Amino acid sequence: MISYKVETQIEKDAKLHLFYRWGAELVDRLHAQGHWADITDPMSGMALFTSSGPSLYPDVEGAEVLLRYTPINLGSCFVMSHPQWGTHVYPATAFTTK
Repeated sequence: MISYKVETQIEKDAKLHLFYRWGAELVDRLHAQGHWADITDPMSGMALFTSSGPSLYPDVEGAEVLLRYTPINLGSCFVMSHPQWGTHVYPATAFTTK
């Protein structure tokens, strides 16, 4: 999803909003069970449902370190490359104590 075409931007926006809806449902369900949970905004790295601390969470770097995915340097940013789907992915992260 590294293309700058209008169609690609529309797909990225749709995937981002899908993640927001999924994340809100996940957080609500886990909170109802007594667990802490949050998701990070892939655009900013900030927590969406709790107070953010002084650090942002970089999804691409997290995928590199925790999942051993290979990042691609585009000059102004890094893009995640999934082993099966390549760059046709949108990295996003959820955290929980469950």
